[in-house]
Amino acid sequence: MSAARHRWTSKVRWSEVDAAGIVFYPRFFEWFDLATEALFESLGKPWPIIFPLYDIVGVPIAESGAKFMGPVRYGDEIAIESRVTEVGAKSFRIEHEVKVGDIVCAMGFEVRAWVGRPSTPGDRLRARPIPEEIVRLLTKGPGHEFE
Repeated sequence: MSAARHRWTSKVRWSEVDAAGIVFYPRFFEWFDLATEALFESLGKPWPIIFPLYDIVGVPIAESGAKFMGPVRYGDEIAIESRVTEVGAKSFRIEHEVKVGDIVCAMGFEVRAWVGRPSTPGDRLRARPIPEEIVRLLTKGPGHEFE
């Protein structure tokens, strides 16, 4: 599968590190979220536009995980390389690789659901089928949305 992929970069800020100057692990999950949002934007489908367009509350995380192999420190320039690895009927998986230069410091993943807006307030949130146009973008990347 020549799936959608994207590279997101950021400089590590002081607010993202602990007293030893090392990134506190929950920040990696925040970065995964930002990288996923950036991937959708790179596909021409920014979340502020597609959520109301497809009448969804969003793409919440159903499962996530990470493996940490080396420290990331204050001032480091990070690159997160994200790629879609699975697309199901109502969910998709994105894998992330966090690098400082050529060194892989962490790897993680998110499984996200395509969740519809409830028809009445207080109704339970439910995953909906991912629209075909979005499936094509996630599985093949840009340029294939109208095949």
